[in-house]
Amino acid sequence: MGPIAALRRPEHTGANRCLPCTVANGAILIGCCLVLALVRIPIAVVALLAGSGTIWLRGYLVPYTPQLLSRVRELTGRSREPDPTPAASLAAADAAVGERAVESLLGAGVLVPEGDRLHLDEGFRADWRDGIERLRTRSDGGLVEAVSAATDPGTDAELIAADRPMIALVGPDGGESWVSRPVAIAEVAAVRALDSHVADGASRERLAAARALRGFLDRCPVCDSWTEEASLRRCCGNRPRRGTVLRCPDCDEALYRFPDE
Repeated sequence: MGPIAALRRPEHTGANRCLPCTVANGAILIGCCLVLALVRIPIAVVALLAGSGTIWLRGYLVPYTPQLLSRVRELTGRSREPDPTPAASLAAADAAVGERAVESLLGAGVLVPEGDRLHLDEGFRADWRDGIERLRTRSDGGLVEAVSAATDPGTDAELIAADRPMIALVGPDGGESWVSRPVAIAEVAAVRALDSHVADGASRERLAAARALRGFLDRCPVCDSWTEEASLRRCCGNRPRRGTVLRCPDCDEALYRFPDE
């Protein structure tokens, strides 16, 4: 994967882009370029192009902009909330496969109906947690290897070093997704635990099942803190979005987005 891909921050671009962050960083860039123009106009033009490209790829130019704005919100008395969406899943988005995966979990007793809610079988939860604890101690490189073994053949996995390291996945069809370390640990451990609880099922269904099971995480896959449900927000806390996520309050990581009702 090239240097441009390494610069990208999908958690702060595309649908997750925060307009106030973008405008603020754009204003800073223009101000700096005006100062540079007093020295040499070509330098100012190069800086403008490079800075604009960085904002487009990353969502911001000034390092740690989302964290700084979150800190401002705390100091002004506004509570901190999770990032707008969790990182992508190891599983490709496919509603039909997802439905079959949930049906297989119900049939195998991994998910247990109780009234109008579903609960996780405690035997499966124990096996899943054991797998999470083993993966938690792995290096980033070791986790990438585990992800490659759990995903569909032909999928390339690569670690992208960043403020929060991500695992970039490129499927056989060229589709790309970025998965956070907590999500990767949870889903790989779930796939492995399913091997002893679900008799059959294609690998795609196992991955889809692992994606659905993230909604039942009671502890963070990385720090083991208790998880909590919280409302969505954009990176600086402006323009609230409808929806709820399961998050780790200590890591400030969104682990799962619940379907909108």
